[in-house]
Amino acid sequence: MTIGMLLNAPYPADVRIRKEASALHAAGHRIHLLCLRRNDEPYQDTSDGITITRIDAGKNNVALAFWDSVMAMTFIHPLFKQKTAGWIAANKIDVLHVHDLPLAGTALAIKKKINIPVIADFHENYPDALQVWFEWKKNPLAHLKNVLFMNPARWKKHEAITVNQADYVIAVVDEMRNRLISEYQADSNKIIVVTNSEDQSFLQQPLDSAIYKEYAGKFIVAYTGGIGPHRGVDTAIAAMQYLKDKNVVLIIAGFGNETVIKNLHNLADELGVAQQVHFLGKQPFTRFYSLMHFADVNIIPHKSTPHTDNTIPHKLFQGMMAGKPMLVSSSAPLKRIIEKTKAGLVFTAGDAKDLSEKITQLAHDKTLCQQLGQNGVRATTEGGMNWETDRQFLLQLYQQLESSFKK
Repeated sequence: MTIGMLLNAPYPADVRIRKEASALHAAGHRIHLLCLRRNDEPYQDTSDGITITRIDAGKNNVALAFWDSVMAMTFIHPLFKQKTAGWIAANKIDVLHVHDLPLAGTALAIKKKINIPVIADFHENYPDALQVWFEWKKNPLAHLKNVLFMNPARWKKHEAITVNQADYVIAVVDEMRNRLISEYQADSNKIIVVTNSEDQSFLQQPLDSAIYKEYAGKFIVAYTGGIGPHRGVDTAIAAMQYLKDKNVVLIIAGFGNETVIKNLHNLADELGVAQQVHFLGKQPFTRFYSLMHFADVNIIPHKSTPHTDNTIPHKLFQGMMAGKPMLVSSSAPLKRIIEKTKAGLVFTAGDAKDLSEKITQLAHDKTLCQQLGQNGVRATTEGGMNWETDRQFLLQLYQQLESSFKK
């Protein structure tokens, strides 16, 4: 089959898209991607077996905000819609695979026009994510834009339409699938789960044993990846004030917007824990295995919200592969997986004191740490909690769709 993917972002970007596209390409499908263009990027390109077409629809935050607002008025992106029909015809595309909710309306509008199947791939609970993404933003213009155009209730209605009109829906975790079925009385047969597990090639990243040389002799609690209000990094910083063992340090190796990072620095200063909290900034993906493997504990302190309770981060499976204990919040998918695999401990989401007590427990029990780490490795290798297993659900979906074409 020839698959056309729609992405309201530049590529390369989200690792989930690269993994899905690569799996489909390896299975013999032809992949075309229509996405946003960064400055100096070519309009036509190939990468990871994907034929990429880029359009100019927001190369800076102001332009992105403008087009997001335009799209949110009708849930159809005029530039993507204008480009998509010719792109489909020129490349003889058989199916539209739209990544996340913002471009779903555009894909469904094309479906009505030319009767092409649409797969809606929900990377997250987008309507409820809007409740938390902008929580720490202070810019009054950004706030006005979000109130007018990014209203969660409007996007919830759009999500309901998408779930019922798309031919198939991909959810990222069981909790999300169950929510879509329950809230919208959706056909359970057309909603599948393709989760954010990690490819075992992650273990082949080069190891840098000096990655924490500045913190030699310390008990390292590591947070890696994106940072935002819903991620609970503020809870992790707050937990440091309750630790009697000052040998514990919190390493934050991740990225977020300027306002978010400033808020976290200010919080560390206000609580008097700045000497125990260290920000490494954005790190290349090739360093993630080292960051996780040489930490003593890997932490995912998500707040428990309708958003986080319906999604799952790649770093859960990456941290388990790295062989060190996971310390996660009671956000539903995190709690379910860690309790099932016994690969870590769970603290009450948002409770900094409970988090500090779990850190103390691990810091004083090396045997427990080793056992939990081994359980994580076993679950993500022998236990099949990896991309090699989960990509089969995506391939089976396309096999099913391809079979329907031949009838």
